Amino acid sequence: MENKKKDKTKRGRPVKEKAKLTNSINLKLTEADFNSIKEKAEKLGMKATQYAREMTLKGGIKSRFTLEELDMMRKLSGMANNLNQIARQANTYGYSNTALDVIIILEQLKKLLHDR
Repeated sequence: MENKKKDKTKRGRPVKEKAKLTNSINLKLTEADFNSIKEKAEKLGMKATQYAREMTLKGGIKSRFTLEELDMMRKLSGMANNLNQIARQANTYGYSNTALDVIIILEQLKKLLHDR
């Protein structure tokens, strides 16, 4: 019975080896500097230590999209889908029949871009 257990291959996803954070560097900051780092980290949705580690090792951090930017991308994606449908309709039924739809989408785009 024990031989069967030893001979069996493990199934599933292999265990991911993650390097543990075992070493530390002590850093003294003024209250103003610490608050500045803490605010920048919060804006990016990170902890201050994680922010400091990324800045130290990579020299910069890619910022995540804000909720406003995600909303705008979703709206633009929907408009792009509408535009593709209009292009298909224009190729099928003729361009003069779809001109009104194009004008409506252009007005929506203008409104979206000027609301910022």
